[in-house]
Amino acid sequence: MRFPHITEYRQYRKDWKEDYKRKLVSAEEAAKVVKSGDRVALPFAHSTAVPAALGKRKDELRNVYLEINAPSLDPGWLQPGCEENFFVGAIHFLGAMGRPSHDAKVCSFIPCLMSLRPKLCDEERMHGGRGIDVFITAVSPPDKHGFCSFGPHLWNKKSYAKRAKVVIAEVDENMVYPYRGSNLIHVSEVDYFVEAPTARVTDEQIKELILNTVKDEKKQQEWIVSMTKANKHEPEYTARGYNLMGPLMDILSPDFFTAVMGMEDPYPEAEVMAGYVRELIKDGDTIEIGAGRPTTWLPRVGLFDGYEDLGIHSEMSAWGQPELIRQGVFNGKRKTLHPGKAIYTALDGAGWEEYIWMSDNPLIEMYDCEYVHNPTVIAQNENMVSINSILQIDLTGQITCESQFGPRLVNGPGGQLDFHLGAFMAKGGRAISMLRSLAFGGSSTIVPQMPEGSLVTIPRQFADYVVTEHGIASLAGKSHKERAEELIAIAHPDSRAELRKEARKMFWP
Repeated sequence: MRFPHITEYRQYRKDWKEDYKRKLVSAEEAAKVVKSGDRVALPFAHSTAVPAALGKRKDELRNVYLEINAPSLDPGWLQPGCEENFFVGAIHFLGAMGRPSHDAKVCSFIPCLMSLRPKLCDEERMHGGRGIDVFITAVSPPDKHGFCSFGPHLWNKKSYAKRAKVVIAEVDENMVYPYRGSNLIHVSEVDYFVEAPTARVTDEQIKELILNTVKDEKKQQEWIVSMTKANKHEPEYTARGYNLMGPLMDILSPDFFTAVMGMEDPYPEAEVMAGYVRELIKDGDTIEIGAGRPTTWLPRVGLFDGYEDLGIHSEMSAWGQPELIRQGVFNGKRKTLHPGKAIYTALDGAGWEEYIWMSDNPLIEMYDCEYVHNPTVIAQNENMVSINSILQIDLTGQITCESQFGPRLVNGPGGQLDFHLGAFMAKGGRAISMLRSLAFGGSSTIVPQMPEGSLVTIPRQFADYVVTEHGIASLAGKSHKERAEELIAIAHPDSRAELRKEARKMFWP
C-alpha cells in the first residue's frame, strides 16, 4: 500500500519549502512505494539511488513492469533470475549495458516512436491496459519559486511526470540548472523527494583505480588518458562509468569506453562524407543531427563551416555544435518555427562545459519529446534537414539503424524515424541517412536484400538521400531499379560487382 498521505501532495502550495520537507524521504522509503504489478518508468539518464533500492526489494515483489531507457546501472534486473520479480521492457535506446541483457532475452524491446509514447499512455494502450504507476527521475534542487529542472537530459521526463500516478524525484545538487523552455517541474507536482547528488570523481581517484586494476603499463596509460578526458567532458557519466568499469578495465580496451562516451576521434572517412553532405545543405536550413557514427562528428569535421543563418530543431546536441551557436552560424534567423531559438529535447553529447554555457541561455530552449519529436511539429520547419547514422540499407531503400546482418538488436531507433518523417514531409525538407560503405569486418553495408530477421527502421517509401564516403544516392521518387543503380554507385568499389549481379536478378528481365 502506498503512503496514505500521498493524495495531499498533488496540489499547489504557497509554502513550497515546507511542502518539500514533508515529501523528503530516503531512497529506501521511496522504493517502498512500488508494489507488485506496478508499471515503473525509468527515463534516459535516469537517477540511481531509488532504482538501486528498488533492486534490493526484488524478493518482495512480483510482476513489476520496468520500462527502461538506455540503462546506466543494473540493480540486478538485467541479469537472469529476476524474471518473476521484474519484467524489463527497453524502449527507444538499448545502450551498451542493455544490449547483453537483450541478447540473453532477459529484457524485451518496445518498438515505439518517441513522440507517440504519451498518446499510448493516455489511451491506456500499453501492457495491461494501464498507464504509468511510478515514475522515477532526477531533478535539480528547487529554485526560489519552487521549480526544479530536469537538467540537460530532459527527453520524455516532463510528459511522463504529467501522466504518472506517483512521481519520485532524486534531487541532484550537481545538476546544471536551469534551462529555458518547458524543462521545469514544481515541487507540488512531485510526490516524493530523495536527496541523492550524482557522484563525482577526481582525476587522482581515476588514476589510482587504473593503477590498481590494470596490469599492463601501456594499457594503464591509455586508460588514464581516456578516463581523465572523459571526466572533463562528461563528469556525471564518468563517475557512473568509474564504478562500473573498474572490474573490467583489465579485460576491455579503453577504446570501448571512449566510444560509449562519444569521444572517439572521427574516422578518416567522416570528413569526406561531410563534404558530400555539404552538397545537400543550404544557408537558412534547420538542422537535426542524430547520435552515432558518423553524424555526431559532423560539427567537428567542419561540415557547417562557412554557412549562414542555420537553425536547430533537434533531439540532442553534438560535440562542437554549441560553439557554432556562439559564432552565429546557428542563429535560427530564417526558421519558420521558433525563429532565433535552438530547440532541443536534450543536450547530451555537447559536454559539461557546454551544458553550463547553454544553461539559462536565451538562445536555447528545451521541450519534451512529445513536442520536439512530433513529425507534424518538425515538418513546420521549412527546409528542415535531418541527418542520421544508419547501419544498413538494401537496394529497394529499406533502412535499419537497429540491426545489422540479421535480427540482433544493436540499439533502439531513438528519435530517428520521428525526425526522418518530419524532415521528409517539410516544405523543402531533406532526410539524409549516413553510413560507411563497409562494416567492421569488411562486409558491404549496402546489401541486395535485408537479411532474414532484420529490423527495418525506415520503410523504403520514405528513403531520401543516402551518403557514404563514395558519394550521394538520391532515392525519393525512384523505382527499385533506379534505386539499385544509385546505391551501387556509392557502395564500396569491391562490393559493386556482386551488388550489380544480384540487382540484375532482382530487377532486370
